[in-house]
Amino acid sequence: MNFKELDKDTYYAFEQQHPQGSYTQTPEQKEVLSRRNIDATYVGVTNEHGQVIAAALLTSEKLRMGYLFEVNGGPMMDYGNAELVKVMTDGMVSYAKQHHGLVLRWLPNVISREFDDDGKVIATPNQDAIANLTAAGFSHSAVKPGYSTIELGYQFVKKMSGITADNVVASYQKDAQYALKKTKQFGIKLRQLDYDELPQFKKYTEATAERLNFNDKTLDYYQATYKAYGDKVQFIVAELNFDTYIANQQKQADKLQERVDGLDAKLKDKPNNKHIKSQRRELSDQISQHEKRIKEAEGFKREDGQSTILSGGMFFIQPQEIAYMFSFTNEEFKNFYAPYMVQNHMIHVAIENHVPLYNFYGVSGMFDGSDGVLGFKQSFTGVTQEMLGAFTKPVKPFQYRLYEWLKKVTGRE
Repeated sequence: MNFKELDKDTYYAFEQQHPQGSYTQTPEQKEVLSRRNIDATYVGVTNEHGQVIAAALLTSEKLRMGYLFEVNGGPMMDYGNAELVKVMTDGMVSYAKQHHGLVLRWLPNVISREFDDDGKVIATPNQDAIANLTAAGFSHSAVKPGYSTIELGYQFVKKMSGITADNVVASYQKDAQYALKKTKQFGIKLRQLDYDELPQFKKYTEATAERLNFNDKTLDYYQATYKAYGDKVQFIVAELNFDTYIANQQKQADKLQERVDGLDAKLKDKPNNKHIKSQRRELSDQISQHEKRIKEAEGFKREDGQSTILSGGMFFIQPQEIAYMFSFTNEEFKNFYAPYMVQNHMIHVAIENHVPLYNFYGVSGMFDGSDGVLGFKQSFTGVTQEMLGAFTKPVKPFQYRLYEWLKKVTGRE
């Protein structure tokens, strides 16, 4: 086996067909990183026939005493092959030494455990991976419940095997099914944003980030990603036209009123019929709800104009998965269930393109009901996956220990 730098085409061909391939390991990601002045290189291992059997997008970022060399979502390889792990490790360390590296860090796109909705472990794959990485000289930092700023600790995924356009909604839990029925009544429409509309997307994600206390990406990031990924990234929003919505609500109210009128005619003949009276009260309550929604929508129209964006999300499309990333919900319109419609649309995109995995991405790994994000994602039915964690190997051990000590003392990178 031989460690070497790879050309873009060779690397891309390998990444696109590898099960561990993801948007973080694509040439498009390399382009996005370059806009942030982060260098990246394609490296890999070939076998005796010259075939690539492992590969990674290796980034380098300046620290105070050297460079952090990192693989986010990789390397892509068989972690059960101890010899391969050793060759890839030694090759990267040697490469990093030649380029003023201080430390090497891997964040593999590898699953260690799977959980059901109650937090019960249902699978434990890749158990030999940690042993092989440790044997290669890495220190292991296991993931912990909560959200990390370094690595993806837990993700929620829907496996698409056996899922079709005909049975997908039936595969969801009842709350998602109910929400989708409501969105049809509201007349919400979906569309893909153009590049010039990204500042609006950023405005909404920033508001959501502030409300939920997490860090949003910059507008430059969204713009760079849009340009680099092309049709491999989609910014989808759910939009409500107030006139259409008001007309739909009025139409439903009118139909209910026709039923009330019919019951009134019956009550003339049977004025004391309790069942008819009960039906009339129920229908009248429903009409009142529609009238209330019409009044609210007329107020929104005066404030927001002809239409408004309810929700949206950013999605990466890979052969291996569709990854749901940054998103927002317009808090003022949360009762319109628009996020369910956005997710359902992209799940249908996965079906149409025969993508085997729909990745809802980050969750906290806590199953006590405190993670509302997990609850929303669970409504589409799937499993929570715990990632392997972070693996760190000093390139210059003495300098790295000094760097870690200084970081602890000063509180700075």
